[in-house]
Amino acid sequence: MTSYLFNLNSFCNCSQKFIDAYSQGLNGRQAAWATHKYKGHRILPESLMNDMEQENVA
Repeated sequence: MTSYLFNLNSFCNCSQKFIDAYSQGLNGRQAAWATHKYKGHRILPESLMNDMEQENVA
């Protein structure tokens, strides 16, 4: 039961980050990059667009 809840919580957190990325106007590739780069954060930072520009993520 604990494993199931852990997996469900991980899925919800990952989904929330993608929703946050899409709401900021990112496409799928950019959302995946941002979610991976900021996986220790609860939300994506406001400096996300500047970070993407510096890393040349289109």
